[in-house]
Amino acid sequence: MIDHAVIAPLDLERMVELDYVRTTEAAALNAYRWLGKGDPQAAHSATVDAMRGTMDVTSVSGTVVCGDGLKRLPGGIIDGEKLGNWHEGTLQVDLATMPIDGINLVARGLPGAMVLLVSAYHRDNLSPFFYAPCQYMEKIAYGPAVSSGPAQVHLEASVRDNLEIIADKLKKRVQDLNVAVLDRQRHEELIVDIRKAGASVRLISDGDVAASIAPSLPNSGLDVYMGTGGSAEAVLSAAAIKCLGGDILTRMAPVDEQEKQHIADTLSPAALEQFYYAHDLVRGDSIVFCATGISESRVLKGIHVDGSIASTYSVVMRARYRTVRYIKATHDLSRKTIRLRSAGAEAKL
Repeated sequence: MIDHAVIAPLDLERMVELDYVRTTEAAALNAYRWLGKGDPQAAHSATVDAMRGTMDVTSVSGTVVCGDGLKRLPGGIIDGEKLGNWHEGTLQVDLATMPIDGINLVARGLPGAMVLLVSAYHRDNLSPFFYAPCQYMEKIAYGPAVSSGPAQVHLEASVRDNLEIIADKLKKRVQDLNVAVLDRQRHEELIVDIRKAGASVRLISDGDVAASIAPSLPNSGLDVYMGTGGSAEAVLSAAAIKCLGGDILTRMAPVDEQEKQHIADTLSPAALEQFYYAHDLVRGDSIVFCATGISESRVLKGIHVDGSIASTYSVVMRARYRTVRYIKATHDLSRKTIRLRSAGAEAKL
């Protein structure tokens, strides 16, 4: 029997990596049966049930600090929730979860949906995850080549100026850049400005974590992500981007005066104008980022079922060493079980 009390946090971190993968795999498999069925709530409930159930037998003492709270989905994983088996001596971590990045994509049977789980342990009673007391943030996410050296992008610079900086660092022409943008009415002006600069817009309907991560991955086909999206998504994106050596530049984007006042009261009035980078959104290097694809995305392949065999595609990254592991697993559905919190036991898919 392993005595967790005598194992260093660094080694415990290594030991739970595969358990995190099992968690996101189980959640993705349980959600997959709802792909294209038009019921986002059922897909979300299935994912959460499997995520909670698998974490119940995972050797960590985890506290959720970034959950489903602002999405207000019934039965969602909430801030302050405890996940893991909480056995004595297990690694104490803060968790950021997104049971489905792109819940509407699953309901509509569209590409780009993933299950996400991020873990990091904290020191000095300071959580590694930034708490943004608002629903949305302005964002620009870009890869390692853009984040290094002088001449940095800026949220207050013009779209054209930022694209010229990005193109120069990537050794491309502006007209050869591909820019991911959420397909929302609020982005109409941004889309016009990108096209006026000569770059190509790649619209996404949901799932901006995958789109934010993609510019930091080789051969993803995306050079930068721009626009306003979820603040929780910004934090999870930042975790992966730190593991990959890229960066994300953000600023809080309150939707009304009430939210603006809430930010000022919770943090400070100055926080409304402050810029936050990946290292501000997720502090330290104890980050473990794990994701499993539900449907095809630029980051991961989706689940593929051939007869009784299901194939899952996952990635697990560690910021400390910038290690990125891709894991393909096959599951015999005639034998496969996953642990569900609702059942308190293993259940067949």
